[in-house]
Amino acid sequence: MVLNLLSKVTGARSNRSLWRITGDTRPKQIRTAKNAEEQKAGGNGGRGTPGDRQPKDKLASPDTHHTGPAHSASEHVRRYLIVYTILSVIIALPVGYYSEGFTTVNSRFFSNLVIFFAILTVYPSMVQLRSEGLAKTFKSWRPILASLIYVFLFSPIIAFTLAPTLGSNEIGIGFVAANVVPASSASLGYVLIAGGSIELATALAVLSLVVAIPAIPFFLSIYGGQVSSAVPVLPIMTSVLYILVLPFLAGQLTRYVVLKKKGPLLINKTIRPCYLSLTTMLSMFALIFVLVDKEAALIITKPQIVGEIIGYQSAIIVGILIVSMLVSKAMHLSYEDHQAVAFISVTKNQSVAAAIATLDLSPAAALPLAIIPMIQPVIAIIYIHLERPVRKLFALPEKALLTVSADK
Repeated sequence: MVLNLLSKVTGARSNRSLWRITGDTRPKQIRTAKNAEEQKAGGNGGRGTPGDRQPKDKLASPDTHHTGPAHSASEHVRRYLIVYTILSVIIALPVGYYSEGFTTVNSRFFSNLVIFFAILTVYPSMVQLRSEGLAKTFKSWRPILASLIYVFLFSPIIAFTLAPTLGSNEIGIGFVAANVVPASSASLGYVLIAGGSIELATALAVLSLVVAIPAIPFFLSIYGGQVSSAVPVLPIMTSVLYILVLPFLAGQLTRYVVLKKKGPLLINKTIRPCYLSLTTMLSMFALIFVLVDKEAALIITKPQIVGEIIGYQSAIIVGILIVSMLVSKAMHLSYEDHQAVAFISVTKNQSVAAAIATLDLSPAAALPLAIIPMIQPVIAIIYIHLERPVRKLFALPEKALLTVSADK
């Protein structure tokens, strides 16, 4: 019953968005006016000759071209992402609480599980990053600058302000770590569903990953000094290379080899939507389960801290979304570019933060990383459902432009 209800709320909307983003996403009245203007000019809107146009089936979402168990499973898990995330937490809580002794005795084993599932979550997302042909996108400096400010200035400053109130320096450091890591492959998925610019989103994801390499140890060391808590900078830098850089290089090498041998069709329309996405999502569920299992006793005995983490992180995400809309509007960014900036800026790769906390920080630092993955997809999907008012906000300049063109 829960799955059917969520399907009605998110599934149909997501599927419509996926089909819609492959075509013209402008409002109907703008689309009609623009097409009429192009026909008056005696052209076909710059779409090329009939022989150059793609068949209709080429315009469908890449995911819709595949059948089989892997594709069906991937679509099912993606549709019920929130449900399975919450189920992972609900199951892990009693298991971890009643097996606390076993978890404590085998803490090394559980730490290794966190690292394993973190890498298994990160690597497929790095294969999916289309880093080829991004040179032109990097010339769009305004949205890139805005995103970097949100990710590496706004988020850390707000996290620095809120973290000391969590009652524990270790939990506070984990909260800061959760807010200085780069975007994940799920961020690109949200951009895709919302009809944003996937090219700009990919460029932002790659750039944020590169900037995060020195930024993560820098911000953690700054916060550690602020609360007089020792933070092992060198081990953290090593962990960043181990958890972030190596999977990125391995993923891009895998992508390059497959592209060379099999071409883009296999990796972009077969492996990516089926196997890579499914692997990422299942690994994320396993990672959340292990993290909650390790911290189950603390979560159950201190629900107030859990509530504060949920409230704080929600405030950070919603706050940056609101600021990004206002700034994007002031910068005259398109709806598509804004959505790319928004999702890349507020959805973070918590697998990387969890691995760093497990390798180099105290066990309590992993608590925020067990809670925050429940929050991100919920707020992201709610924001996707606000597509109509957001699109209307960014459609106004285009309407005005078309009016001026018609008067001429």
